[in-house]
Amino acid sequence: MAEFVYIDETGSSRGSFDKSPCIKLVAVVAHEDSVRLLSESLDAIVWKFLGWRPADFEFHGHEIWQRSGYWAHLEHEKVLAAYEAAISIIDQLELVIAHATIDRVKLNEKYDGRFDSNCYLLALQFLLEKVDRLGKANRVVVADKINEHELRAIKLVSDMQNWNIGIVQSAKLETVIDSLHFVRSVDSPGVQLADLVAFVLNRRTRGSEVRPAAEQSMHRMVDVISRHTRTWRSDWPS
Repeated sequence: MAEFVYIDETGSSRGSFDKSPCIKLVAVVAHEDSVRLLSESLDAIVWKFLGWRPADFEFHGHEIWQRSGYWAHLEHEKVLAAYEAAISIIDQLELVIAHATIDRVKLNEKYDGRFDSNCYLLALQFLLEKVDRLGKANRVVVADKINEHELRAIKLVSDMQNWNIGIVQSAKLETVIDSLHFVRSVDSPGVQLADLVAFVLNRRTRGSEVRPAAEQSMHRMVDVISRHTRTWRSDWPS
């Protein structure tokens, strides 16, 4: 039996340090039997809260939280409920979460900018090493399409599979089969759920929410994510 690893990120490797001090990659790991249920569960949330499913619809954490796009007409309490319903799928389907974060500011200072352009790839290497230690299931990795990194990321995975070579010293990938597959997030419910998780984790680093209801909702979602996070390490470099 196989598992699917859906990856999305928050932060940019090219933006200013002020606006994007870190880049975080999140993986949602789903057993193959859960893949269809994940899609159906997210669809059910769209119908419940929006009443219809637009052809170009996809879940984006910042859109729900900021009540923009298709969520703009809903009351604050409704969008919070929708977000929590999506995160609760992690509990319902017993999904596993992993994440890796690169501190761009510390990376720049420690290595005099030599690794600045490799932030995404470093986070990807560390994330895949974590996923590889989750057990012996065969895994297929699916990531949000990012043109600037695709070819280098595919080569990184191949090097880790065959030669245990990464951007820095790497463990050999034993459970990741095939290549790294990049898809449009609109076509992948799993990648969309990874986006929702990444937004929550990134938002939590900014401190408490102003609205009590938002703070309580954020606390509950972080609790769900934390319970399903099987492997963790501090931001790199520490």
